[in-house]
Amino acid sequence: MADPGSTTNSGGCMCGAVRYVWTGEPLHVGYCHCRSCRHHSGAAVAGMLVFESQHVSITAGVPGSYASSPGVARQFCTTCGTSLTWQAHGLTSIHIGTLDDPNAHAPTLHWRAEERAAWFDGIEQLPHAVLRYPGPSPQTV
Repeated sequence: MADPGSTTNSGGCMCGAVRYVWTGEPLHVGYCHCRSCRHHSGAAVAGMLVFESQHVSITAGVPGSYASSPGVARQFCTTCGTSLTWQAHGLTSIHIGTLDDPNAHAPTLHWRAEERAAWFDGIEQLPHAVLRYPGPSPQTV
């Protein structure tokens, strides 16, 4: 594992109101299938990077926080609603989709697979399609 001060990475919410940075390499990068992460992310699975909390800092804005279960806080942008983090036990997990470069850290494992959606197995077999919508593409930050 790299020295915690050796690299700096960043990300933030969709509207740009909340920004964060982290130093060092994540402890784990994976997909969480628990019901709570699915609800918080609004997705079938939550891609997360896990860090010791002292290596993650908010650099802009003030995220909202929700106590999703005893001892667990989930942060989100109060302007656009982007789910940002899971925090508990001295750890902070960051949603991969909020990274400035989501390709920099590929998931290597699954957590709480026993709670996955029943249809998740075999999902890689689905056909790939390109969907086009009228009007301009959504703006990205």
